Amino acid sequence: MKGLFDSGNNLIDFEPAFKCLNKKLLNIGQSLKLICVGGYVMQLHGYRGTADIDAFFDSNPIIENAIRKVGDKFKINGPDELWLNNSVTSKNPLPPPKHQEMIYEFSNLIVMSVDITYLMGMKLYSGRTQDLQDVATIIKNNSDKQPLKLFSNLVDIGFTLDISIVLDVFEQAYGIAWLEQFYLDNESLIKDLY
Repeated sequence: MKGLFDSGNNLIDFEPAFKCLNKKLLNIGQSLKLICVGGYVMQLHGYRGTADIDAFFDSNPIIENAIRKVGDKFKINGPDELWLNNSVTSKNPLPPPKHQEMIYEFSNLIVMSVDITYLMGMKLYSGRTQDLQDVATIIKNNSDKQPLKLFSNLVDIGFTLDISIVLDVFEQAYGIAWLEQFYLDNESLIKDLY
């Protein structure tokens, strides 16, 4: 379908799919609120793209069918997964409203995303290699050299994290020499967190 792919980056522009989903929801008398996480939020912030959207939402067979039909129309369903799925719901708690941001608001579809700090917390908590690389990229692009502040913010949000994971992504972002100096400068503070 025309308009779904950004010609420069081969990224999927999901807005036409969301508009189509809204029309289908309107026609079947359903409403849906999504809270998007993962690769789609990375894409929204100018990082790597994604082929699907992980989101928190309440589903039923009627909504799943509407999602499937939109994916078929735009040829964006994966072989084993729909373009829009809520598998994250079983793995993570619902993000608090203060960490949600509006993307689109249609008549029968509201599309929210988590903020970038909450996204980093989810990715650090998962600990998967790609997720840790994503966090390192975010940190490096934001010139944020404050791992203890990030760790404290994420703990305040409610994430249970090991400080070593946070320090690892900062090492990925800035290198081992930077991390060694950081340890020397903050040794007593770091010891308190282990």
